[in-house]
Amino acid sequence: MKKSWHDRRKRRQGRPAAGAGVPDSFHEHDSDDVRRLKADEAIIEEELGDNALAEAAVAAYDRMRPYLSTLLAAAAAAVAGLVVWSLVASQAEATRRQSWDACLAAMNAGEPNALAEVIRRYPGTDAARWAELLTADQATAEGADLLFVDRSRGESRLQAAVELYTALVATAPKGLLAERAVFGLAKARECLGQLAEARRGYEAVAAEFPQEPLARVASRRAADLGLESTRQWYDWFAAVKPAAATEAKAAAPEATPAVEAKAGATEAKNADAAPPAEPAAAPAAAGQ
Repeated sequence: MKKSWHDRRKRRQGRPAAGAGVPDSFHEHDSDDVRRLKADEAIIEEELGDNALAEAAVAAYDRMRPYLSTLLAAAAAAVAGLVVWSLVASQAEATRRQSWDACLAAMNAGEPNALAEVIRRYPGTDAARWAELLTADQATAEGADLLFVDRSRGESRLQAAVELYTALVATAPKGLLAERAVFGLAKARECLGQLAEARRGYEAVAAEFPQEPLARVASRRAADLGLESTRQWYDWFAAVKPAAATEAKAAAPEATPAVEAKAGATEAKNADAAPPAEPAAAPAAAGQ
């Protein structure tokens, strides 16, 4: 490229410069040479620009040469990271679909063990959180029913529900899941007779989710738990001991007249301890 430029430069130097004492006849008969000269000048300028660009590229390459291995390694790492990210994202989406399929199947089956399996296999997923909520709801319903026949077992189930709800709320869920978890926690505590804590939970639901369906129910429950008649009913209910299970009665030895008289006196005492008329709340209502 440089050699051709020098050749054209020599040809240009062999020609008289325009306007430098050149006869008019030269301009008249050598107009083609003038046009070629201008074309050569344009080519020279273009080649000079190309040469400058090439020289700059070579200089840049020389400066980068010591770092080429590092740059190539970084580029390879970036490509590998992109591939890994794509695989992880694809796997996460597949896991999400599988977790919801398993959760819906467990809900349809209505088996606590199936929900527990969803929680075990897909920890941290939305499906697992909903399985935890449903498990806590089941424990609350069972505990509320057991309070009337087996107080100890009922309270144990309700306490398990409180722990499940509390752990779920600690994960900072959003939307309907959060609303249901806080409301369920308030229900379980109400059944346990923890009226102050239950009332705060209901108030939180009404305040944080004012447009949701449970807000009206929560507001009404909070108002009921603030009534003196409600407190009196729960005090009465806590003092009443539920009757023994039918199986335990059947297995008991034959009662003597003295034992029967004592049992009759106990039943009369329990009958005298009647609940307040038309109580504002009851454990069974908390399961609604």
